[in-house]
Amino acid sequence: MRIIVTAVAFLVMFAAFSHSLLRAENSMAGPSQSGGAAGQQAQPAKTTVVDPVCGMEIDPAKAAGKSEYKGKTYFFCSDHCKKTFDSNPEAVLDKQPKKK
Repeated sequence: MRIIVTAVAFLVMFAAFSHSLLRAENSMAGPSQSGGAAGQQAQPAKTTVVDPVCGMEIDPAKAAGKSEYKGKTYFFCSDHCKKTFDSNPEAVLDKQPKKK
């Protein structure tokens, strides 16, 4: 029993770590194209959207992917989240909290 619990805990941690690596890999920005001085902090994104799969706020211009569904465009932080959405958009959207 202890081995099973340890194995499950390991798998959960591995999945979370893998997902965070995917997000980090897709959110890494290249060199600044704003022409600002070195050491200046970048201005915060003016417009963000929420990835419907993981809930991460992302800049649509830097999104790893996007999908159209029922006339609406959805943006994603990683290819993993896009593939999850594309495989069953209704299931993903049903899990989102309903807006009041």
